[in-house]
This record gives sequence, structure tokens and C-alpha cells, in this order.
Amino acid sequence: MWSAVCGGESQTEMRSLYGTFSLIPAALSIFFLHAIPASPQVRGSYSPGSVLTGGGTVSDPGFSYDNQVWYIYSDKLKGPQGNAIPIQGSASFLYDNNSVIYVPKFKFLHANLEFSLDLVLSNGSFTASDPLSGRPTQSGSAVGLTNTNVMPFDLGWHFKWADIQTGYIFAIPTGRYVPNASDNVSTGFWTSFWQTGATVYLNKSKNTQISVLNSYAWNTTQRGTTLHPGQNDSVDYSLTQTISLAKGDRWPLQFGPAGYGQWETTRAGGQLPARAPLLYGVNAAGFTVNLTAPFKSLNFGTSALWEYHARNTYQGRTLVFDANISF
Repeated sequence: MWSAVCGGESQTEMRSLYGTFSLIPAALSIFFLHAIPASPQVRGSYSPGSVLTGGGTVSDPGFSYDNQVWYIYSDKLKGPQGNAIPIQGSASFLYDNNSVIYVPKFKFLHANLEFSLDLVLSNGSFTASDPLSGRPTQSGSAVGLTNTNVMPFDLGWHFKWADIQTGYIFAIPTGRYVPNASDNVSTGFWTSFWQTGATVYLNKSKNTQISVLNSYAWNTTQRGTTLHPGQNDSVDYSLTQTISLAKGDRWPLQFGPAGYGQWETTRAGGQLPARAPLLYGVNAAGFTVNLTAPFKSLNFGTSALWEYHARNTYQGRTLVFDANISF
């Protein structure tokens, strides 16, 4: 659920491109998977749309396993005012999150405690061609283990009309990362997150609910470079209704509109001065559907979201597939 998307190109090439057309290098950098000096981060390490429902709800006591596949495809680049940038190409990023979650029976501050470990596999690729520069088409791909996400604690409270949770997560750059390499999978820097969420129930049966999760992230300096990515904020949200597909409230189906937003809140350090003020931001809207099986607390979910109002980043379409089982 917490994955990384970075961009980059060699420092010499980036400076040459800036001399030709100031927006083109920022656009080209989006499509590169390796992060190197003078290269900006073009999305936060949190994969937006990962927690569209149950944003304030901590799992019941026990162990659970969650597998989530998060995928985005884009063939559009947007500039500082949301204007399209004339780069012909596409980018796709896929993350396979494998999370083991544990909630003990005892409580702390009247809250349930949650701990988790998330191993993430990444598969990304890009092609990009700048018609204004006359340079050849650039392309690349990278596959492998990316950052590992650790939740040392999360606190969840259950109230009559709402669930509230807050906690800390950090991402370790365990995947392959070498400065200036073209096949990096990991970011090369650590990321810390503080998340807070709420699940608000709009009726007594709790079948109608609003979910909101906020994840705020800050980063260390990238290993082997001077790049210090800016801080960023992510919000996932939904309004859902739950109905039962069988008698006895069996096979409950949850569905409704959903969306997310992600914004860079501070400038990145250690990069080209012309790039520093170009903070990224993006919004998305779509729907989410979840189905719970009547045995072993087995849940399946899928979400589809279309991005809009992007600036200084790519704009695409996101698909999320999720399966969770409790023991």
C-alpha cells in the first residue's frame, strides 16, 4: 500500500534539455524509473486509492493476510497549470503488496493495537518521445522487490457512530538502487508516514458509511545523491452502501463512489533550481466494490479511478484489486 514512484535522467542531459525548453525535462523525468541527482520525485511513496473503505477501522484481534495489486497507466503529462505537455509516450506502474497484520487481544489507551509488515513487488515501464527536441525515444523498465513498509503501531478506537485510527509507518528502501542506474526498483531513501482515518456510520445498521484516510509523508535524502524529496499529503475517501446478497446477512456487498488526492506540500532539495517550485498534485474519482464471503472472514475488493486536475506529474487511470483473509 505504500509504494514509490520516482523519475530521473542524467544530470548533464537534464541541464541541456532545460536550456531548450524548460518544461520538457520535468516531463521526461516522470517516465524514468531510476532516481538520481537533480531528478524530482513525481509522486509520493503512498499509492493513492489503497484504503478507500474502512479508513478508520482497525482489524479484529488476530492475524490476517492482505494481498493488494495496485496498477496505474498513463499516456498524459500535465504542467504547472494543468496544461498538457507535448510528450508522446506512456508509463505504467504495478505494485503487489503482501501484508501480514497482527492485532493482539489487549488494548492500549482503550484502543486496539495493530502491527503490520508489507513486502512490495514492483513492475514499471515507460516510453517517451519529445517531438520538439528531435531526440530519440527513451524507454525502460524495472522489476523486483521495492520498499518494505513497517507499521510499528496503529491505534484504533470503536465508537457508536464512528471508528477512528491513527498510527505511524516507515518505508525501508530494500529494493535495488544504484545512483545513475536505469533499472532501479527502490527509491534509495527512507520515508515516514503518519496516518489518521475515520469511518463514519450514517445509520444504525452501519450499512451506510463515509470513509476518509489521510497519510502524510516525509523523506530522507536519497542515498548516493543530494536529492531530498519534498513532503506530501494523500487522502483516500468513499461513500458506500452495504447490501446482503443472501439471507441472514450473508455475502454482504459494499459499493459506492470513491476518490483520492495527492499533493506535494514542500519543495524538494538538491535538484535543479528550475524544477524546485514545480510541486506535483493530482485528484481522482471513481468507484469501489467489496464482497465478504461467509467463511473465514474472506474479503475481495476492486476499485477503478480516473485522475483529473493533475499538475507537474502524469495523469492516468488506477485499478486496485484486494483480497484479505483473517485467521
